[in-house]
Amino acid sequence: MDKHETIVVAALKLFSEKGYFSTSVQEIVSYCGMSKGSFYNYFASKEDLLIEVFRYNHQQMLWRAKNVNLDQSLSAKEQLIKKISLELEGLYNNREFFLLLYKVVPIHENKKLLPLMKKTKAAMISWHKEWLTEVYGDMIKPQIWDHVLFLQGAMKEYITLIKENNETENPETFAKEIIAKLDVLVEHGSHLNPILTNDLMKEYEEMGKYPEKKTKEEERDEALAAIKGEIETCVTDEKQKQELLASIDFLEEELQQQSPRIFLMKAVISYLKETPSLHDIEAIEPFIE
Repeated sequence: MDKHETIVVAALKLFSEKGYFSTSVQEIVSYCGMSKGSFYNYFASKEDLLIEVFRYNHQQMLWRAKNVNLDQSLSAKEQLIKKISLELEGLYNNREFFLLLYKVVPIHENKKLLPLMKKTKAAMISWHKEWLTEVYGDMIKPQIWDHVLFLQGAMKEYITLIKENNETENPETFAKEIIAKLDVLVEHGSHLNPILTNDLMKEYEEMGKYPEKKTKEEERDEALAAIKGEIETCVTDEKQKQELLASIDFLEEELQQQSPRIFLMKAVISYLKETPSLHDIEAIEPFIE
């Protein structure tokens, strides 16, 4: 294990035990037996470390899911219960870190963390859809996404309540109860209209199937970065360069809003197109339609 991974693993442990804000960089490097200066050779800030911790945790989660060895003598439903039990156990062991991502990290403000969050969510959705389909077959397909939502919501609340009440619970017992209730939903809820449709879940399903594929946010940020690069390289007039870069900064900020002002962004795009040396402007237009 190199120093980069050593710091990440230590941070995951300390964040999970103490929480992100209660863990200092000094505590992390002391745990690793290295100097604070060494930390900044690998990470610009504690926030950048958090992003790497999340990426590492995501990769480990994928690895564990792919390498679960189950007793083949178990029925499909018993295997499902075991899988959920193992997942709950993993979430519980890293509960402080898990809950941190839902409570205190400003996801909507963090361009680097948002794609990782979406990919992790997509991976979990993909596993749970596959697991439920293996057990319930065609009868669950019309409402598969609603049942995945129920399963994931129950698991999240389990971790939250166990943490808040400072208690422990046998994850297999809880997994059995979740599936018992899901049995009732599947058997008696087939007449209900699905809340989550295939169209609504299309992006997450695609990310689940192709985890290396870039998210829309990643593609958008790459397009903006390419335009910035063109401005830095091709525009020689310093005043014009700063105005153009400010325009890109405006687009970045506006695209991160819940309700971006399309008419303003289109006006900025028109302004940018007035500079003939910029050839990558069109790449950003699909993201503001």
